[in-house]
Amino acid sequence: MAKYRFIQLDVFTNAVFAGNPLAVFPEAEGISDEQMQQIAREMNLSETVYVLPPVDGRALRRLRIFTPGRELPMAGHPVVGTWNALAREGVVPIPEGGNGWSRIEHELGIGVLPVDIEFTDSSPSCVVMTQGKFEIIRDIDDISVRAEIEGALGLEPHELDRSLPVQIASTGIPFLLVPVRNLDALKACRMNASVLREIGLRIGSSECYAFTRETIDGGASRAHARLFAPNLGISEDPATGSAAGPLGAYLVHHGVLDLTPVDGSTHFVIEQGDFVKRSSRISIEIVGGPGAIEKVRVGGPSIVVAHGELTF
Repeated sequence: MAKYRFIQLDVFTNAVFAGNPLAVFPEAEGISDEQMQQIAREMNLSETVYVLPPVDGRALRRLRIFTPGRELPMAGHPVVGTWNALAREGVVPIPEGGNGWSRIEHELGIGVLPVDIEFTDSSPSCVVMTQGKFEIIRDIDDISVRAEIEGALGLEPHELDRSLPVQIASTGIPFLLVPVRNLDALKACRMNASVLREIGLRIGSSECYAFTRETIDGGASRAHARLFAPNLGISEDPATGSAAGPLGAYLVHHGVLDLTPVDGSTHFVIEQGDFVKRSSRISIEIVGGPGAIEKVRVGGPSIVVAHGELTF
């Protein structure tokens, strides 16, 4: 009988029972592909991560990320939460004096990328991941398709923000970015999973990140978003770093933020999860400017909420 221990964290939050839950198996050697998918369904969280020795010698560890429906090549809250957990396990070197940053390389389905871990009093306080290249994959400018998307989200035509385009963008995973006018319209969204899934087959993504530039917190926040992902087996995700990255780059690319870059970088926060009672705050750093995005970095804190052992 096999036994594998796991750590459960809430990610993109400092508060228990907020953020996005994540299960991490820090020693996953011996778990088959089929079992990884079965375990992800059993855990029934947005994602479950399996930590393995790297294939590429540059990387400290290799991460495999599964939703209840399928494996992902990259994701945000799994990376941020996993490296918080691994830092607590002693995998990451602690800076001298217990305070400061450590940089490591890790291996994902999209390649080897850096991760930066901040330590405070020898404990991880923030993890920042560098994502893949920002790309706008497709403009959704067909009026009839936009109307179908509105219908799939339960929106009226006047509830879309017509000052911004509906586009599919990616930093590793393509997301359909849908701008809406305000928080009331965003709160009213109700996904029709079968319709959104069918639209996604035609346009290239049914992972829909609806957002508004109206925010709850104000301050550093520049957008509030909701993620609907029927193909991933997720009705609504409380925090989605792999979508927040492209959205942050999209907002800078289109020049709609009232922020002045510092040393070529724009820093702000994307809010998510409040409408499912799991408030999440995702820190964004975009290097570059409109039409010239060079780097996308996404980060935040995590908190451990449980330890367990799976036996099968």
